[in-house]
Amino acid sequence: MSLQGVLVLNLIALALLLWVLNLVRHGRLYVGYGVIFVIAALGTTLLVSVPWLQTTLTHVIGAVFPVSALTLLALCFIVLMLLYTLTQLTIVSNRLSKLVQELAIERAKRGGDAR
Repeated sequence: MSLQGVLVLNLIALALLLWVLNLVRHGRLYVGYGVIFVIAALGTTLLVSVPWLQTTLTHVIGAVFPVSALTLLALCFIVLMLLYTLTQLTIVSNRLSKLVQELAIERAKRGGDAR
């Protein structure tokens, strides 16, 4: 990868790191998600910045160009994050359903919809 490409990707990673850390600091992003994004950004920066890591990954994956290997890793990361997010959303949805059912049972025991 060219020096310009490495610099652009490193600047993007730095901007994302600062944004994620700011979101975590203000409580707008869960710390666990922040850690995942920080590790991914640092790993990508390391992978892009160290040429022999890039070459090794390209050969291990069987890609012709380093960009193809990075694209494959990015797609895998996106799919894993979507799966993780949907799993967490399902857990929250199930908890909400259970809570609403318990609330309905509680109100039915008290004799109606008393607010």
